[in-house]
This record gives sequence, structure tokens and C-alpha cells, in this order.
Amino acid sequence: MTWGYLGEFWDSVNSTTLNAWEYTEGWFQNIGNAVAGALGNLFNFINHNVSDLFVFLGWFFSNLSFIFGQLISPIKYLFTFSKFFFGVALDEPSTTTEIWSFSTTTISVFDAIPYWSEISIVLAIAILLIFGIAILKLFTRI
Repeated sequence: MTWGYLGEFWDSVNSTTLNAWEYTEGWFQNIGNAVAGALGNLFNFINHNVSDLFVFLGWFFSNLSFIFGQLISPIKYLFTFSKFFFGVALDEPSTTTEIWSFSTTTISVFDAIPYWSEISIVLAIAILLIFGIAILKLFTRI
């Protein structure tokens, strides 16, 4: 045998007494090839179908988990939002850091101006209005 497949079958064929005019060695070799091909095809068929089954099951459960995840995503969002909302809402407030600091002489100059807090609010609103009008003009020009 060239490849050693079905060695037991070939040994049993060689061990029997044959009538030389009816069956030749080539005939039995062809039978061995046919049986080996049939068994090989059977294993290939089983291997291919089992592989296809695993691919199908992987695809099916992947899509099923995606659909299930999409169905429970609103509930997951609600619980996540609630957890972080109450975690931040019930936490003690953090201390804010100042963006910039001025020297005491500069602060004393501004504190000497009467109604400085009201004037600063009016100035901030005026700057916001100017920027708002400029943005509106920019949008109407486009």
C-alpha cells in the first residue's frame, strides 16, 4: 500500500487464496481505494457539517446576544444614570479653585469703587450681548 490507509483490510485481502483468473491484485487495490475514499468522504462530510453547525451556532448566539443587549439597554441606561446621579448628588460638594488671583492692592482698588459687583455684572452682560450680536451677524452673512 502506498499510504498505509486501511492496512487491516488490505492484509485480509492479501491473506486469502485467490483464483488468479478472476480477481487480480489491482482489483483489490481499487476496492481498497474505493473503501478508503468512502470513509474519507464520510469523515470529510461529518467534519464539514460539524464545522458549519459551530459557525451557525456562533452566528446565532452572537445575534441573539446583540438583540438581547439592545432590548435591555434602556434599563441599563436608567440604572447607570441613577447610580451616577445619586453618587454625585449625595456626595459632599467639592471646593472650587479660583481661576486667577489678584494681589490685595488690585482688589482694594476694585472694592473702593461703589457698586462694583453690580457694575461688573452689567459689563459682563454687555460683553455677552456684543458677542451674541456679532455671532448673529456672522450667521446672517453666511
